[in-house]
Amino acid sequence: MREAKANLAINNLLKDVTKKFDADKVVAQLAEIRVLALEEEDPTIVKICRLASEYIAEKSNFDLGYVAEEEIGDMSDMEYLLELMLKVDKPANREEIQEIRDKIKEELS
Repeated sequence: MREAKANLAINNLLKDVTKKFDADKVVAQLAEIRVLALEEEDPTIVKICRLASEYIAEKSNFDLGYVAEEEIGDMSDMEYLLELMLKVDKPANREEIQEIRDKIKEELS
């Protein structure tokens, strides 16, 4: 994202989920990031924050299996998504966020 405040919020959430995944806290932090994305007028981030929050609220986790499926590494799905959000200006990252968005939509329907 463009604003330092938004990137700080994403980095703070990334630090938190690296230590421990607390569903309620993650949903609250995603809501904060979503507001910042609205201010930046970034519909991709706005949508992924909302969908990720809905997924977490329903399942109490963010275990999409995306990282394992794509053989990306040893990050959790949430850590990977947040890393992509930090560099959303790269077209490849925005595309992957949209792939994750589609996977969440499938899981929720």
